[in-house]
Amino acid sequence: MQLAQEIKLNNGFNCRDLGGYQTPNGLMTKHHRLIRSGYLSDLDSVDQKTLYDYGVRTVIDLRSPREVTTYPDRLGSGIRYLQISVSRKDLTESTANLRSLADQLTDKQAGFQLMMHSYRQLIDGMESQQAYHQFFKSLLNATPGGILFHCSSGKDRTGVLTALTLMILGISDKAIKADYLDSNWASAIRINNRLNGAKLVSDNLAYLQSIFDLSIVRDDYFDQMVAVINDQYGGIKAYCREQLRLNEDDLTKLKELFLEEDADESVRQR
Repeated sequence: MQLAQEIKLNNGFNCRDLGGYQTPNGLMTKHHRLIRSGYLSDLDSVDQKTLYDYGVRTVIDLRSPREVTTYPDRLGSGIRYLQISVSRKDLTESTANLRSLADQLTDKQAGFQLMMHSYRQLIDGMESQQAYHQFFKSLLNATPGGILFHCSSGKDRTGVLTALTLMILGISDKAIKADYLDSNWASAIRINNRLNGAKLVSDNLAYLQSIFDLSIVRDDYFDQMVAVINDQYGGIKAYCREQLRLNEDDLTKLKELFLEEDADESVRQR
């Protein structure tokens, strides 16, 4: 099994190329075209050059207005920046102060339940759906070059939007889920640092379990997202048509833009 292609950054994490995923009809996602990532607010000049040399020409920031103001992206010249906030706040508390969460997370299921609720909101919420509409319209009208999209941790808002994109492109559910879960290894250092910080705040096991559940991705979160799309909206095509206001021409053009013929049998089949 080949892991997703990670783009190494000195001061960034969970930055991965979505190229090389195969469709059932012999196509695959293009390399250097769609890149997912965590926050870009700490990038140095070397990191900025790395992204530019990789082909990134557009960055789409999915974070809330407050996150964007507090931790603005640091990008080099030649990269177009777009802000498309998925919600007015960080639903999964990825940037919340650990001490401020100590009084809220007093039950060992608190973090898990917050994540389950947040994932439903990321699919159900009108604010999220409007943002997804803008995102896909931006892909359809993007200037040439790679498009990097990110939130704070690159696992939840970015993870959901990655899943929706790969569903539209016809990638298998197994491959999409594997890509989603890869955020755990791609964010291992950040997860460990967050847990170590939480231990300095409190040794309450319920609190620490909840911080862990907030810091990682789980099968349960992904499965709920897929279940809502399928059971409540009738599948990805209906969801795109009715909730995201994307027509057949839009979906066809997205495939034309981001898929190509598979000339290599070593593409990622998971």
